[in-house]
Amino acid sequence: MNVEPVEPPVIPTLTVLSLEPFNALCQPMTTATQARWRSYYWPGWIAGRVWDGTSLCVLLAVVAAVPVLQLASLGYLLNSAALLAKRQPWSKAFPGARRAGRLGKFVLLASLLWLPVWLVTDLSYSAQLLLPASSTARSWQLAALLTTLAWLTWVTWAALRGGQLRHFVWPAPIRFLRQGFLPSTWRRASDELYELVGGLQFPRLWWLGARGASGALVWIAVPVSMMIIGQRADDFPLAGLVGLIGAVSMTILMLYLPFLQIQMAVDNRLSSLFAIANIRRRFLYAPWAHAISLLSLCLLCIPLYLLRIEATPAELVWAPSLVFVLFMLPAKLLLGAAMGYANGRQSSADVLPRHWLSRWSARTLALASALIYVGALYVAQLVAGQGALVMYFQHAFLVPAPLISS
Repeated sequence: MNVEPVEPPVIPTLTVLSLEPFNALCQPMTTATQARWRSYYWPGWIAGRVWDGTSLCVLLAVVAAVPVLQLASLGYLLNSAALLAKRQPWSKAFPGARRAGRLGKFVLLASLLWLPVWLVTDLSYSAQLLLPASSTARSWQLAALLTTLAWLTWVTWAALRGGQLRHFVWPAPIRFLRQGFLPSTWRRASDELYELVGGLQFPRLWWLGARGASGALVWIAVPVSMMIIGQRADDFPLAGLVGLIGAVSMTILMLYLPFLQIQMAVDNRLSSLFAIANIRRRFLYAPWAHAISLLSLCLLCIPLYLLRIEATPAELVWAPSLVFVLFMLPAKLLLGAAMGYANGRQSSADVLPRHWLSRWSARTLALASALIYVGALYVAQLVAGQGALVMYFQHAFLVPAPLISS
């Protein structure tokens, strides 16, 4: 009997999946991919930094308009310039900007949420004027009270959850009923608020500004008094000579005092405000940087005296203060950057002072800048609403605010 051969069974082979697609996903992004992602990311980053800077300037202007507390605004300007003088990068020259941006965003969202409350309150006021003691007026008054309480509750609950946009858009009522009245919620919120306020370093900045302002007043008191005597003491025979000595002294002082204030902030010692020899020595290594920064300070100071032609109402002092901050902040930063550049050259053992021709040409520019500034002081006391007092309250050295209101 013939037996047909039996073919062996076909065993299915397992197909091993290739891991190459997964390995490709795990590989780092190429340069082109990174550039594409950055093209989507950097506009938002720039917008965020612009908002932080705007909020910081507004915050400094508001603080500068508050009596006594306004010294913290000057302290911030000196501290930012001191960071650059210590050769810190420009990105580190605006401490607290992120916190100011968060605070500004919270204030903006709370203000937008106030618009319906403002509308109801205005209608309630109109009803009280048109229909006094009527049921309609009482109804609108009750509606205004309830909407105000709702706004306070909404904003407070949003602040307790972090104060972000999503917290204002959706109040999370179920979570509010569960956690809004717990002591742990308020304790955590108080800790976060303390951390936010403490991060602003307000006491340190205020003390720095107080020392910088008091030291500047000590320096300028005598020269300015002599300048005023020379211009206004008609019955004094030597008034002209006294005024000339005062003007010359103020011109020489202008060459050093802006840098002395920043040097005091760098060393954190009041005695550094009188160490002129250090400024002269540092000038030898970066004369043109010092001269250009001083010229920028003088040019940015002069237009601000136009805001003093008429006394500013007390409730609007913050508005010109914002202009003062926008002009004085870059001026202080340029002074600090010049000092940082000079410190870097001075600390290098193989770097010599600049050539005498460079030094004397820079001195000429610096002297011309100081003369322009002193001449502007004479004109300012004639046109400003504060008279001769404007020569004492020089915003080149003091608080970035008009200081005197109606």
